[in-house]
Amino acid sequence: MKKSLIVRVAAAASALAMAAGLAACGGSSTGSSSSSGSSLVVNTNFDAKSFDPARAYEFTSNMVSHQVYETPLAYGDNGNDFTKVEPGVAKYEISPDAKTVTLTVQDGHTFSDGAKVTADDLAFSLQRLQGMQSNPSFLLTDPAGKLVKVSKKDDKTVTLTSSVAYPALPYILAFPSTGVVEKKVVEEHGGTTDTNDKAETWLNSNSAGSGPYKIASADIKSEVKLAANDKYTSKDKPKYTNVVIQNTTAATQKVNVQAGTAQLAFDLGADDAKGLDTSKVKLASSPSMYTLYAYINASKEYGKAASDPNFINAFRHAINYDEILKFVGDGAVQPGGIIPAAINGALKSDEHNTYDLAKAKELLAKSSYKGEKIELVVPSDMAVGGVNLQNLAQKVQEQVKAAGINLELKPLSSTAWLDVYRNGTAQSSIAYWGADYPEAGDYASFAPDGPTGLHAGWKTGAGIATAEATKPLFEKAQTTVDKDARAKAFQAAQQKMNDGGPFVPIVVPAGRIAYASSLSGVNYNAIWYTDLASVK
Repeated sequence: MKKSLIVRVAAAASALAMAAGLAACGGSSTGSSSSSGSSLVVNTNFDAKSFDPARAYEFTSNMVSHQVYETPLAYGDNGNDFTKVEPGVAKYEISPDAKTVTLTVQDGHTFSDGAKVTADDLAFSLQRLQGMQSNPSFLLTDPAGKLVKVSKKDDKTVTLTSSVAYPALPYILAFPSTGVVEKKVVEEHGGTTDTNDKAETWLNSNSAGSGPYKIASADIKSEVKLAANDKYTSKDKPKYTNVVIQNTTAATQKVNVQAGTAQLAFDLGADDAKGLDTSKVKLASSPSMYTLYAYINASKEYGKAASDPNFINAFRHAINYDEILKFVGDGAVQPGGIIPAAINGALKSDEHNTYDLAKAKELLAKSSYKGEKIELVVPSDMAVGGVNLQNLAQKVQEQVKAAGINLELKPLSSTAWLDVYRNGTAQSSIAYWGADYPEAGDYASFAPDGPTGLHAGWKTGAGIATAEATKPLFEKAQTTVDKDARAKAFQAAQQKMNDGGPFVPIVVPAGRIAYASSLSGVNYNAIWYTDLASVK
């Protein structure tokens, strides 16, 4: 069911190739579009596949969708607190058994053509997301694998009914893929709620939303122009009436933001951010929602001696996490578990994931490992959060060698690596996870028998003791409704996973935005970079 890694690996690989071809022109087209008057220029490395919100799932797509489409619900603190859900287009109630979410459309939300947002628009948008079977369609599938039933009850009310408890659903309804479109307009351009939908072509260069901006023009490979929605009534209207979003490499972004030909740059890594002229450029940063981790195949067939829990725990203690943080750069943090700190249910720390070389050697001596080479596959052309995964793998290789672990790196293209990852045949690997939506339930994919768990050979009924011990804890966490109890349940599941389970969380890199020092209201957001309507 989970698609973030598969979709985003492919998207990032194509974006690298695309941006390389555009880098030469990245700076030249910005000169006449600086923020003089009411225009704002944004530089980012495009990975967009679609600007249709019900198909959009990549980072650039999420960023554009957030500016153009309001969602049924919203995250707290103007979208920056993923542990809270607030009203968006609608207010909500969730039943005590967490099987039914009732949405009541609020007044004061207006599409860019002046039409009011209605329950018809809300129901159509969610049914379309679900029925098109696009990349984000799985978001409206409940934990039992059944479609969430979306029903309009009256002119103000829409209900979503799941077959089992689905406490994560309110958090999903604040994600950009659930953006509300104007039913009448989208239907006029071929929109349907099934796989016959034809509206994407029109929505890739136009929009039908109630957000602070509308799409004025768009080329999915090079540039998007946004214009302020003069019918926008939900909050204060944006200061900048025109926004130009350009596809540029990180190196070009650094040049442009310092020269003043761009006012916002979204993709500077830690090294890129060094040496910026702080009199002209400021940085907004916070930990991202990328968890970079190692995994060791839990099955004896593919993991061999490395599948021994004592070996895996030795591997954990052989990593010098503080040195990794320095290597990754300012703002990076060590996660206690697989869930990043921005999400309710994260572990702040865990004794199993600590650097202790003596402990690593002790555990290694107890394992069945005898010094043989352990193959670690890694994508050679993939950077995540500004971190090259092959370079990270080399750092880990150097560190664990001191404990007596003999890693042999096998660099692969991202496409070839993805095949090995999907097939679950790697002995070990370096990988990453970007949240499909910011709620702990998304990380149940790592549980034994979960999609990601199976990639690491972690399954029940196969004589793997850690799988048998951990799966019940994830099952309990998934069905726990109370927010605080749910967080504790996911923390307990991660603690159990950290004791001999195949996943070794290493680092969460920082996300950062470089922006002109004359601006204010710029905050880094791990899903849509920043809210452009808040920029002053």
